[in-house]
Amino acid sequence: MKSVLLITLPLALLAGCASTPQVVAGCKGACSSHEDGYQWAQRANLTDDRPCAGSYPAEFIDGCRDGVEDLYQIRRATRSL
Repeated sequence: MKSVLLITLPLALLAGCASTPQVVAGCKGACSSHEDGYQWAQRANLTDDRPCAGSYPAEFIDGCRDGVEDLYQIRRATRSL
């Protein structure tokens, strides 16, 4: 019984962390162009694109998602260094 708990508890904690959305203040000011979305994602150091959704224009959302993807690629590339 103890061995099951020792394995299950850490896995449950990790799963909870993986599904917790990143809390980020919404975009203020210039929030309409692709570049605005990209820069906002970069400044906020977003780890997923869930904060990109909302009542923003499609160009902003696309830029935000591109910014998140670029940050992901950078993190992935530097992890092996």
